[in-house]
Amino acid sequence: MRAFLCSLITALTIVPATFAQEAERVANGQVMVLGSFHFTGGGQDMINPEVDDFLAPHRQAEIADVLDRLESFAPTRIAVELLPAHEARFNERYSQYRAGEIELGVNERQQIGMRLAARLGHDRLYAVDHPGGMDFEAMMGAADEAGQDRLMAVWQTYIAGVQAHIAATSASDRSVLARMISENAQPTRDMHDLYLLLAQMGSVDNPAGAREMTNWWGRNIHIFANIARLAESGERVLVIYGSGHKALLDEFVGGAPNIEWVDALDYLGETGGAITD
Repeated sequence: MRAFLCSLITALTIVPATFAQEAERVANGQVMVLGSFHFTGGGQDMINPEVDDFLAPHRQAEIADVLDRLESFAPTRIAVELLPAHEARFNERYSQYRAGEIELGVNERQQIGMRLAARLGHDRLYAVDHPGGMDFEAMMGAADEAGQDRLMAVWQTYIAGVQAHIAATSASDRSVLARMISENAQPTRDMHDLYLLLAQMGSVDNPAGAREMTNWWGRNIHIFANIARLAESGERVLVIYGSGHKALLDEFVGGAPNIEWVDALDYLGETGGAITD
């Protein structure tokens, strides 16, 4: 038994060094998470901005400007916010678009994902979403039941600020590029803090907030794992996702020792009319 333990300890001290040496010989895959507003307005999000006509000629030209910038990243794979169960149908539609048989719909998966993939000659796109939702009614009810008046006052103030930010950054006179820059800028990423307010709602006996946020973090871990499987050595993966996910996905990608995180703002530009206050 003692000899076995000594051998095991020796192996554990050697293996990490071996892995580190091997990692140095293999180029990490790159991942850029493009946080996006939903071109169709979202509908399922906590706060949904007003919808513009992104098929209008001037909006189509603005989208083309965004595609020009993303194209310089030269992604080898493009992943979108779609459940894997729908991937085959999505790629069937993509093939029809490339063949000139159909026009694209208005959502960002098609207007950004499919259009860019077609430019680059990709055969397919990848679906990396994972099922998940939030029971806001349960969280609010648990907070009320627990008498968390102070927490709810902080929540109301915080959410009012978030709504004001979204209204300002989604104004109809702002270009698609300006909105994309805002969606990927730090102030928007910082709004993920609101989930930590939600996590506090409830009590020891009814921790509704912690339960729902466990589901939220878990959903994003699954999404990250789906993305990471695409980020093989030498691959450059562009991930097009609702900006509410960006803070966590950036954190997970940036923390993974075998993936290189790429800042979307390096390609979109850091200004372009973005609101940063």
